[in-house]
Amino acid sequence: MRRLAGIDFFDLDHTLIAGSSAVTFLLKGIRRGVFPVAAAVFVPLFYVRYQLGLINPEAETWSFSVLRGQSRSVLEEVAREGFEDLRTRIFPEARALVAARRAEGRDVVLATSSIEIAVRPLAQELGIGEVIASALEFDGDRCTGRFVEPPLLNQRKKHRVLEYLREREVSPDGCAFYTDSISDLPLLEAVGEPVAVNPDPRLRRLARSHNWPVMRFRL
Repeated sequence: MRRLAGIDFFDLDHTLIAGSSAVTFLLKGIRRGVFPVAAAVFVPLFYVRYQLGLINPEAETWSFSVLRGQSRSVLEEVAREGFEDLRTRIFPEARALVAARRAEGRDVVLATSSIEIAVRPLAQELGIGEVIASALEFDGDRCTGRFVEPPLLNQRKKHRVLEYLREREVSPDGCAFYTDSISDLPLLEAVGEPVAVNPDPRLRRLARSHNWPVMRFRL
């Protein structure tokens, strides 16, 4: 594999921003009357299962029925409105780090399990042109309520990032990955520079035992 300049990959929720981009997107859609109020239980339940390691990306039947039939333009508008909230929750240290890495000539890529349409405005705000995220399926202009492929959890995020690197003939040994979650362990172990940011307790212990850098960002 030909070695080119490395790439810095960043998780999003609790790494670049405080809180959850998906919850913000969902709540903004509920306030606008785009999504039903009952949808408010979907993301919290998903998050609890995710944190407990109870989600198997390959075994789940993935659908987001509250989005079924919504037009792309409406969902993009919800995302833009949600971004106004997310902008205030970008960690200043994260913004500075992304800018510094870009100034060094490094490519910066967002690698998140969140919904691509919801996080694209924030990536643009940070000057991140490439986004690896969970993509919604559309039939023409209308969302089917399904994902193009299972969300980028655990091994799936690792596989997508490694595929991205192979296409660009970049070695993962020269790349960094910043994340808060132990669920991203497969990708952390695959790159040359794993970095724990605001790590959950399990990742914090693991980072210490492996002598990985630990960063703490605050608003």
